[in-house]
Amino acid sequence: MTMQINEIILYSNQGNIRTIPFKVGKVNIITGKSGTGKSAIIPIIDYCLGKSEFSIPDGVIRNSVAWFAIKLSINNSEVFIAKPTPKGNAASQSGAYIKIATKINTPKIDNLTINSNDDAINEYLSRVVGISPNLNDPPDNQTRNSLEANFKHTKFFLFQKQSLVANEQVLFHRQIEAFMPQAIKDTIPYFLGAVRDDTLKLKNDLRTIKRKLKALQRKISESEKLSGKGITQLSGLLEEAKAVNLVDNNIIPATNNEMLNILKDALLWDPTSLTYTENNRSNELFEERRQLLKDLKDISEQIKQLNSYEKIIGSYSEEVGSQFSRLESIGLYNEAENDHICPLCSSNLINVQPTVKEIINSMAELSNDLFTVSTEKANLNDHINKLNEILTDIKEELLEKNLKIEMLSKHQDSIDHIKDANNRKALVVGRISLFLENMISEDELALEKKEIAELKSKIAEIEKKLSRENTEELVDSILNIIGIQMTKWANYLQLEHSCFPYRLDLKNLTVVADSEERPIPMHRMGSGENWLGCHLIALLALHKFFIKKARPIPGFLVLDQPTQVYFPPEIYEGLEGDINEITDEDSIAVKRMYDLLFKVCEELYPNFQIIVFDHANLKDSKFQSSLVEEPWRNGKALIPNSWLNL
Repeated sequence: MTMQINEIILYSNQGNIRTIPFKVGKVNIITGKSGTGKSAIIPIIDYCLGKSEFSIPDGVIRNSVAWFAIKLSINNSEVFIAKPTPKGNAASQSGAYIKIATKINTPKIDNLTINSNDDAINEYLSRVVGISPNLNDPPDNQTRNSLEANFKHTKFFLFQKQSLVANEQVLFHRQIEAFMPQAIKDTIPYFLGAVRDDTLKLKNDLRTIKRKLKALQRKISESEKLSGKGITQLSGLLEEAKAVNLVDNNIIPATNNEMLNILKDALLWDPTSLTYTENNRSNELFEERRQLLKDLKDISEQIKQLNSYEKIIGSYSEEVGSQFSRLESIGLYNEAENDHICPLCSSNLINVQPTVKEIINSMAELSNDLFTVSTEKANLNDHINKLNEILTDIKEELLEKNLKIEMLSKHQDSIDHIKDANNRKALVVGRISLFLENMISEDELALEKKEIAELKSKIAEIEKKLSRENTEELVDSILNIIGIQMTKWANYLQLEHSCFPYRLDLKNLTVVADSEERPIPMHRMGSGENWLGCHLIALLALHKFFIKKARPIPGFLVLDQPTQVYFPPEIYEGLEGDINEITDEDSIAVKRMYDLLFKVCEELYPNFQIIVFDHANLKDSKFQSSLVEEPWRNGKALIPNSWLNL
């Protein structure tokens, strides 16, 4: 999977369209003078990618633009997302328009209608970049809530605003906002691949297995309490059953198994025939027990039906997916200009046939349907697990009701005092049920003890996979790999302390150079050039790792005015993107920085895209070929002059 930016589109209040195109897999540069709108592009991208807060600067841009849009390249498809400017003085807006197809022509403003919202966009983008269900649970001694990584959290690694790109204190996008540092620390292990993609499933499995183990252990414990008086109590229960006419007095069992079967038959007595009396706790307990038995049956039937439905979904998804893959892999269709020519055999057709583009769009829709089926299957599995948990709860509650019935009977002076025959029968049935449910044969006991041992083994295995220590060890190992790359690029940029190893410090969210005397964090390194270098080597090394390991992070990085550190502020602010403004001597360090960006993009092509906004303009051929548009000066800017007069 790769997600990159094809275009940024602005719509004026009159419906005029301003398009800024970008090349995927390349370095894209917009240069020009101060005040032309370059620094508004990151907030525009962020807004279109599902951020409700409107942080695009007020003034010309807000007053001139009716809709902001972005066109994304995702695998072999395009995604168009547009959001209107908030009305009046509103500071946020969550409604959006989204379109997904193989190829999208920029729609006119009249065709833009709200058909989605930010939550749906974030959920969709989370799926398409490949973020699997996940959950970060904090350590037991911490009180913060669990956090699930989603598309919003990928933005930490995508944007470097002008105020951030060379900041000595802050490394990641939105890091200075409340709760964001912890969110970065909680989600980055997942994005690095240190947390298993099936973690959420493992946690659900662990919870289910632990509940099953607890129920089995409780059952064996109750059975062992009854051992030693099993046969005697069995005979006593038979006599009680005869006394209340649950069992015929003339029946004399020849064996213990026959006696057991007789008592099991006695349980078939229908407690619904009881005549309830006010404040009769025994009757209340039996009614609750009857309802639990009904719930047990209903839930079991639901699970059975859902398991059947899951098999049907699996078969459908596998068969249609296989057919779709065959069609897609052989590239069967070639687009024809004439709708009367068959795209398969080139013969003349009497009737106009669907165009190849329509066929391809239909295949794209089928692909989305298949993705939806996969999502439904995952949700179905989760629902089945929850029903199994409910089933276990009901069984435990049923056992608890039987125990209460037994305890209640001990407080009664004598069963002879119970004049109502139905109540006496119900009491005996409860005693029989309690005994039989907790009575385990030697063979059953051996099997259940074996199952307990197996469950404990499974629990230990899952807990090992989920071990925080294992995750922390893997994160440390990954950071060592990333640190090796950071050190190489620190040397390339000739950063201070580049003779020592550089690394990413996740605890403090900064970059550190490990000198022989002490670790040197980014904020203790001198000069903006070193701070910029730390940002670049950290973000580029992370993206290289994300791409090499196919992690679910969009494949682009946006940098706003990185070369500001190479010039005095008064000189930098005066640059207008003129190619003759920078001397060869001034451009050495700037060129070195841009050469690193070109080098990384080429190495990761076509999976990585860099977008840069700057004041500087280099004579270098690579730099010039990377310019998205002519420098923004002499009236050229993000917002066309013609829009200002409308």
